Amino acid sequence: MPLLPDRHPQKDFFILDISDVVPKDDMASMEHPLFSLATKPDMRHLEYRGGDNRLKIVPSGVGLPTIFDKDILIFCVSQLMHRKNRGEKIGKRVRFSARELMITTNRKTGGVEYQRLEQAFQRLMGTTFQTDIQTGNKRETRFFSLIEIGQRIRHEG
Repeated sequence: MPLLPDRHPQKDFFILDISDVVPKDDMASMEHPLFSLATKPDMRHLEYRGGDNRLKIVPSGVGLPTIFDKDILIFCVSQLMHRKNRGEKIGKRVRFSARELMITTNRKTGGVEYQRLEQAFQRLMGTTFQTDIQTGNKRETRFFSLIEIGQRIRHEG
């Protein structure tokens, strides 16, 4: 029995070439959970240490990214892989319709879902990651987010 009802039985599936995915390359996110399982805003500041290396995660104003937000990143990667497999040029930007994302990830497509999607982008963009990595006699500190920018265009009328 599926966990969620199949809300969009006539959808086209996005393509992910699993042979291009190397799970061991994602050891960092498996060792240090980057996504919250909480259903309410998770405002914890997280810190992980391994020897002289450190990862700090500071939540956005609406909390840490959730496991549902990770679906957005997976969807984006699948779009990029689909373009690569078709021989198309891949840029730094991924464009898609919110409805396409919701259908592909089996979400509802009502008004409140668009608000939740905006909150997801706020979490993905607003959460700050800081890494301190010691290599020999050099320490490198980097600050980054999971996405750089998000935009929603709504046609009215």
